[in-house]
Amino acid sequence: MPPVYVLAYGPLSARPWQLSDSANSQTGIASCGMRRNEDAWVNKIAVIGATGMLGLPVTAKLLKAGFEVTALVRDQERARRILPEQTKVVQADIRDIASLKYGLKGQDAVYLNLSVAPTARKSDFHAEGEGVKNIIEAAHFNGLKRTGYLSAIIRDSTENDWWILDVWRNAIGQIKGSGIPYTIFYPTNFMETIAQRHVVGGFVALVGKARFANYWIAGDDYGAQVARSFQSESSANREYVIQGPEAMTYDEATVRFAKSSKDRMRVVKVPLGLLRCLGVVSRTADFHAHMMGTVLRYPEIFRAAETWAELGKPSMTIEEFTVGHQQRLSH
Repeated sequence: MPPVYVLAYGPLSARPWQLSDSANSQTGIASCGMRRNEDAWVNKIAVIGATGMLGLPVTAKLLKAGFEVTALVRDQERARRILPEQTKVVQADIRDIASLKYGLKGQDAVYLNLSVAPTARKSDFHAEGEGVKNIIEAAHFNGLKRTGYLSAIIRDSTENDWWILDVWRNAIGQIKGSGIPYTIFYPTNFMETIAQRHVVGGFVALVGKARFANYWIAGDDYGAQVARSFQSESSANREYVIQGPEAMTYDEATVRFAKSSKDRMRVVKVPLGLLRCLGVVSRTADFHAHMMGTVLRYPEIFRAAETWAELGKPSMTIEEFTVGHQQRLSH
């Protein structure tokens, strides 16, 4: 089976990702046949952020597509516990250019799954700031053929002047101006966000009130699209809007998730204003207040027709996602 290098830069999940077929993998893009890559133009991919919420499904789908995946991580022992066993693990840090050059040696491409820490200050080192600069330098040193980058559909929001939006835009500018062929993904809300960010015990916290609907997508479907992009040279220097098959407001998606959970979780509404007040004394609360405010006010429209035509159409419903997610937790 051909190689994918993964630099885990972000919180490590405590739950292993199952690569084997499950209820989730029988739906959506994952059900379409993916060819092996013996003769492909890209065989080895470095994925930076493999152990994150969205790095895990992308890594699993890259492996399933026939790529060789290696994780470049700061903590090898912890990464080996949660990544698919087919994943190679190498130690590296995006603050350390020498380790990046070593980790990217012999690779064909790099996929970036980065994030800004909720406690971060504007003046701090940022993975999507100085980190991207270091990655680009290491990629040039090793002659990589492609950079893939997970951004966000809300990166062009005009609702506020939140500095993190500028960090995202700067990362896009660096990648597009690097001279290395790129593929950039602009996703809507992920179903994983509800399962991993809003569940507290037997409750699901619903923050604020959505003005617009979003085309929610599951990480499995997105991961399959990423894998397809690396299978095609025609996706170079392209930007793809990532959206799922059905429009739902944040409220609707949260309620459907709760109702389809095996224990029928209770939805608890939290005023956005309360989170903003807490943000006066807590950087984490301030981060989440800004994030939710931006997401809830973003006037999303459907723009993924071209993405579906080229990378496959997602089909996983929120109910199918919930069942699959809870099956993973029970293993």
